[in-house]
Amino acid sequence: MAELRVLFIGAGAVNFGGAEGPWDHSRRLEGEGGVLIVAIADPDTPKAEQVLERKRAGPAGDLYRDCAVFPSYRDAIQSTHPDVAFIGVPPNCHGSLEEPRDMELQCLRAGVHVFVEKPVSVLPPEQFEAYVEAVEAAQRERGLVLSVGYMFRYHPAVEKMRAALQQYGRPPIVVNARYNCAYSEMNHPFWWDKAKSGGPIVEQATHFCDLLRHLGGEVALGSVSAITVPASDSSGDPGYLSAVQAVVREQELPLSRRPPRLTSAHMRFQGGGVGTLTHGVTLHGQKYETAIEVWADGLRMSLEEPYFPECRLRVRLGNTDEEQVEGFPDADPYLGEVQVFLAAVRSRDPSKVRSSYRDAAKTYQLSWAIRRASEQD
Repeated sequence: MAELRVLFIGAGAVNFGGAEGPWDHSRRLEGEGGVLIVAIADPDTPKAEQVLERKRAGPAGDLYRDCAVFPSYRDAIQSTHPDVAFIGVPPNCHGSLEEPRDMELQCLRAGVHVFVEKPVSVLPPEQFEAYVEAVEAAQRERGLVLSVGYMFRYHPAVEKMRAALQQYGRPPIVVNARYNCAYSEMNHPFWWDKAKSGGPIVEQATHFCDLLRHLGGEVALGSVSAITVPASDSSGDPGYLSAVQAVVREQELPLSRRPPRLTSAHMRFQGGGVGTLTHGVTLHGQKYETAIEVWADGLRMSLEEPYFPECRLRVRLGNTDEEQVEGFPDADPYLGEVQVFLAAVRSRDPSKVRSSYRDAAKTYQLSWAIRRASEQD
């Protein structure tokens, strides 16, 4: 099997790991075999050089033997001729027809398969649609694979929930999603600026917007309503946060561009059921707290802490007061999505991936519907 030549676009935590969470595409790739890392593209070349030095000194150093650093992904493509690209950059740096933010499109036109992280853009959905169409056309024309990083679709617990709903045979009555992020160590300025990140629903809770669709079906976007606790500079208000890092310079932003501290949204699925999403920016430390639950006639499923090995799926089914509890200590949905992407690339079968660009655009539309409804509050 020929080695796949890999380009990383972005030298940050999504591609190379960090303190904030379990994401780290390079580490998963290194364990798969059959790959060679040929380039890291990032305008911050000193940072990329530090990443490369660390990787070459590590246990998978040989995979980086021919790797070079470039300030431009275009130069990296032209010089190293990669087979696949992993795009992990701030949301405002991609997902647009405007150069150089059209990196997905340029990769596809160069014959490079693409794995891209969410969110897929920061543009309003009606403006983003033209880019989606261009990306889809380029993908079809070149016969390439494009996968979007909605990793929970590869989580064995979510697979079990989907199977239970298929056996149930009807849409669920309600899907409740809760996401409370730990913010005190979030030191990326872009995240704290809605103009650059899209806001916490578009940038972060998008994973749970995707699970709402994945488990409950398509949402009637006109049904979405939402309210927020907005940011505040007054220590007596609920929207005042005491542990925002000075380095993110949130105080310099107008209140309208700061992330809401809480968003609570309701919606109706096209199948008739109801969805809810509660997203908070309230916890200190590193560990997020998340859960998603499904209620149906004679069925209740609750998935707790799916980001972490200690996640649990609690199921109460049928005429019983007892619940079944299953753990998934070995689950790694990040690895699962990478494995499926590589298999799709090697077989040139885009249908293997579970989140296409078009499908991800639907999740993007939902996240924007929630954001817009909350801003009318």
